[in-house]
Order: sequence, then C-alpha cells, then structure tokens
Amino acid sequence: MHYLLIFLAGIAAGFVNTLAGGGSTLTLAALTFAGLPSTVANATNRVAIFFQTAVATSQFKRHDQLKIKPILPITLAAIIGAIWGSFFATRISSETFDIVLGVIFIFILIMMLRPKKKSEDNKKQLPRWAEVLIFLGVGFYGGFVQAGVGFIFLATLNLVESFDLVKANAAKVFIILCYTVFSLIVFASSGKIMWIYGLVLAAGNMIGAYIGALSAIKQGEKIVKIVLVIAIGFACLKLFGVIQI
Repeated sequence: MHYLLIFLAGIAAGFVNTLAGGGSTLTLAALTFAGLPSTVANATNRVAIFFQTAVATSQFKRHDQLKIKPILPITLAAIIGAIWGSFFATRISSETFDIVLGVIFIFILIMMLRPKKKSEDNKKQLPRWAEVLIFLGVGFYGGFVQAGVGFIFLATLNLVESFDLVKANAAKVFIILCYTVFSLIVFASSGKIMWIYGLVLAAGNMIGAYIGALSAIKQGEKIVKIVLVIAIGFACLKLFGVIQI
C-alpha cells in the first residue's frame, strides 16, 4: 500500500510540477507517511524530480518550446546555488521557511493574475549580473527544500526573461533537471536517499510529467494558469495550517 500511495502521489505531483509547482508538497507528505524521516524524504524526492524533469524537458524540446542557449548563464548560477543549498539541507530543517514561503506563494499568485499591460513587451532587461545573483538564490532554495521552487522559478523567469507561461515552464524544468543532478550527488553521498521509494515515486512522476508537458504544449497558457492557481491556493492553505495533508 505504501508503494501504491507513493506511485499515485508521484503521478499527481509530476503533472502539477510540470505545469506549475508545489507537487513536492504532496510527495514529501506521501514519503513521510510511508515512514521516512523528513530529511530522508527531502533527499529521496530528488530521485523522482530528476526523472520527472528529464521527461518534461524532452517533451518541451521535441515540440520546440525550449531554447537552451539563452538560459545557460542562469542555469549555471542555479546549479552553484543548488549545490550550496543541498549541503545545508543535509543538516538543517526547512520548517521555519513555511510561513515565508506561503507569503511568497500569495505574491506570485497576485502577479500571475494581474492584467497584462501592453508595455510589458518593452520592459527593461535586468543586467546579467543581477540575473545570476537572483538564480543563485533560487538555486540555493531549490537545492535546500525543492517544495514550491516551481512557483519561484516561474516568477523569476518572468522577471528576467520575456517568456509566456509555456516557455517559462520549459525553461524551469530544464534548469531544475540540471541542478538536480548535483543535488542527487550531495544527498547520495550523505546516505539520505531511500532508493526503492525514490524509484517508485519516479515512475509515477514520469507519467505525470509526460501528461503535464503535453497538456501545456497543446492547450497553452490557459491550462497552465488554471493548474497554477489551484496549486498555489492549496499550497498556501497547507503552509498556513488551514488544511492538513
């Protein structure tokens, strides 16, 4: 029953993570329910994240929604930040981040729902050094906690690049794929990964990611925005203790 629960949670999380973010909240809860300590669950979840983002990246790339060269500098910055964050995660709890993360989610939800201005197409581009600093921080958080990092990536990609939601999702999953490789190395070397649970979760995540990527490509920004609003809403309710998952 634990394996079935983890597999089904993986499907749901893979779908939600590919279209928006917050799916790791569900998978961490499932892994903890299966008896894993929270630190081990946090590490084990990265196995599934790797396979999930690999599937989603291949689908976005195959349908010409992903351009890698323009985002290489911020990808490298996120990798460096994630390595630092992963080292911290092997010995520091993430519980104190819940309230702060909830506030961030609400801010992102407001930003996603705000009416678009025509002048946005001509917005000023941030200098490259500022982009690198921003993604060092985002990468650090992703390596440290992962849960909710998809929302943060969508917000920051919208800030530093002129992406629609589909292309932003494509860039997001590619960057997460890249830094997760290094996070896995850190967590594996610390002995915190439960590989059997991680691979079962990964099987579900890959199915969910495949469905999510195709949904984003075929239905465009509308389906992404719907899933994003629902995902952020549930994440906020959980982080503020309104509901328990």
